[in-house]
Amino acid sequence: MKCIGLYRLGLSLMAILPFGSLGASEPAKIPANKTPHVVFISIDDLRPMLGVYGDKVAKTPHLDKLALQGVTFDRAYAQFPICGPSRASVLTGLRPNTVGVTHNYIKFRDKIPDIVTLPQYFIQQGYHAAYVGKIFHHGDKDDNNSWNWPVQHKALKDGTPRPQTYAIAANRQQQVDNRQKMVAKYGEQAKYGLGRGPATEGADVADNQYIDGFNTDLAIETIRQMRSASDKPIFVGFGLHKPHLPWIAPKKYWDMYNVEDIKQASITAPPLNGASMGLHASFELRTFADVPNSEPISAELGVKLKHAYLACVSYIDAQVGRLIESLKQQGMLDNTIFVVWSDHGYHLGEMGIWGKASNYEIATRVPLIFSTPDTRHRAAGQHSNALVELVDIYPTLVELAGLPMPNALEGKSMAQLLTAPGLPWKPAVFSQFPAPALREWGAFPLRLME
Repeated sequence: MKCIGLYRLGLSLMAILPFGSLGASEPAKIPANKTPHVVFISIDDLRPMLGVYGDKVAKTPHLDKLALQGVTFDRAYAQFPICGPSRASVLTGLRPNTVGVTHNYIKFRDKIPDIVTLPQYFIQQGYHAAYVGKIFHHGDKDDNNSWNWPVQHKALKDGTPRPQTYAIAANRQQQVDNRQKMVAKYGEQAKYGLGRGPATEGADVADNQYIDGFNTDLAIETIRQMRSASDKPIFVGFGLHKPHLPWIAPKKYWDMYNVEDIKQASITAPPLNGASMGLHASFELRTFADVPNSEPISAELGVKLKHAYLACVSYIDAQVGRLIESLKQQGMLDNTIFVVWSDHGYHLGEMGIWGKASNYEIATRVPLIFSTPDTRHRAAGQHSNALVELVDIYPTLVELAGLPMPNALEGKSMAQLLTAPGLPWKPAVFSQFPAPALREWGAFPLRLME
């Protein structure tokens, strides 16, 4: 797919491409007389920088192995290239304009109080549902209707406390000091991301001394508890924070990479004659203490930042591997559906941008992997070139679990693509992001052609 610039007034990306080859149309099957468990793995700010997507530098053996036992979607797109609206869309099965969540500070229940979320629907169908880590965006994370299994998020069973953001004391203090300065200067506005510590850290600590390793231990504990306490099927949301900023991971994951192998983006200038409002000044990254506020990101710093991002990708890959190994030990793999997705893509210097929040391909295209008992039995390892969207996850999981399909969903189940990845599929998918010149955030289509 070619990358086309942001439509000068519009917010939506529409992709139209030729249909794939024909194939069988039966959806992937769950073993007879078994209600499947669902492990719903969300990853924050992850572009398709995985081995299974052809990346030659990223070291992601566990996600690659899961993909070899499932179907990888090569042209999957987020509905919105920032966290809150994207996650609200995935978890309600509705597009951002329908659910009314178009920035990070709107709660979906404030817009549609009686909406039935994805985990809530599984609860209605007899499941226990729990989450660990980041599933909904922060303001919606403790939605009481969506979860019916209590989780103690503050400590592990052995007393290990939830870690702070930074493992190095000096970095923690720098964050505290900078936040105090910003609150004194800007007041309440400082809560919107002003006043940070460093953008990177690589302390020589155990995995659970950073948040994603801690949450993996907690997820393993939680699933064991759910399985021992009840025969009900389970829906577990396992949300990994990294590679969201700050890019921090234990030192051993940094050590997996040779700096010489890490290259800068090949195209760092804006598109010729592209709309300037489609770009931004990497605002989120520039709130961190060791990143310049306005000067260009130097080549040396750019390599360090990309190294840090890669370390975080390998760190979360290892956590997925640990979780899957635990399920294997519990004999759950023959009856568990996995879906792995990211809430949006990410610029790492491309077009001069560091961050999400653009309507370009690199900020809207995401990794999406399904692995089911059926695909693992077939050791499929297949790729689908079909156009799909994150809003399609909700109906797909419903169909794969053999549940009645809700009427109100706006996505399309991808279940048939798990047995026939080349089926003719959607002619278009849509992402949207507000142009700053507009007062209202609508959806104006931009056509992309091969």
